[in-house]
Amino acid sequence: MGFSLHFFNLGDGDVVDADRTGIEEFLTARDLHVEGEAGNSAIVDSSGQRLAFDGFWSDLHIDPLDQEDAVSGGIDHATLTASECAFIYGLCSAGRMMIVNPQGDPLYIVVGRTHSEDDVPEPDDTVWVESPEELANALGSGFGEFREFLQRVQATQDDLEAPRPDVP
Repeated sequence: MGFSLHFFNLGDGDVVDADRTGIEEFLTARDLHVEGEAGNSAIVDSSGQRLAFDGFWSDLHIDPLDQEDAVSGGIDHATLTASECAFIYGLCSAGRMMIVNPQGDPLYIVVGRTHSEDDVPEPDDTVWVESPEELANALGSGFGEFREFLQRVQATQDDLEAPRPDVP
């Protein structure tokens, strides 16, 4: 279970290709590249180490830039640390990708003016952010609610697994 985000580019109501050159330049400037195939790719450094933020491995991924289909990406277990938000903001800006937040509130996040109001399916459920800090703030309330939900689920699970006194 995780707080997930999806990254893709929209145009005229359809998913269109991300800015591959922008993504490549962004990754290269950080000594990173995409390794693997569509559906099973990872961002790694020159020594093959997976992407990490604040010392913790990340499952943030982007499709291989040489595939024929439109390039998109995402993260399945976001922590929303400052460094992770900065990376996501930079990657999405470079690739002209918006962020879809399946947890909602907001559902769509447009970074760095990469999309217009006409590009988003639900302008009333969209926020435009101009910095990694604004991105963290936009996602913060939803992440907090998700964290509280996860803690309630875990507490319930712990209660179910706790030894029960013998009942006569």
